[in-house]
Amino acid sequence: MNNRIYGLIGLCMKAGKVLSGNEQVEKGIRKGKGYLLILAADSSEQTKKDYVLAAERHQLPYRIFGTKEMLGQALGKGVRTAVLITDRGFARAMLTKLE
Repeated sequence: MNNRIYGLIGLCMKAGKVLSGNEQVEKGIRKGKGYLLILAADSSEQTKKDYVLAAERHQLPYRIFGTKEMLGQALGKGVRTAVLITDRGFARAMLTKLE
């Protein structure tokens, strides 16, 4: 199951439908570009709290999933705390698999 979600995250990256990194994710949330926020389970409690508040403020669905290292690997990048999916179809598919 986890491999499918990481695979979808990788597909999003290849399609250019994902934002990662603090600055990009925060900006994407503020501008309403996202359809799903994924937070690494091993993020600090304060980081999770900040992202959850931002997501709730903008009525953005979010899920806590995976680790920072695995999210980064799925994107072909370094460690990532948060990933913002910017495509409705990808977000819907991930939500279905995460529930």
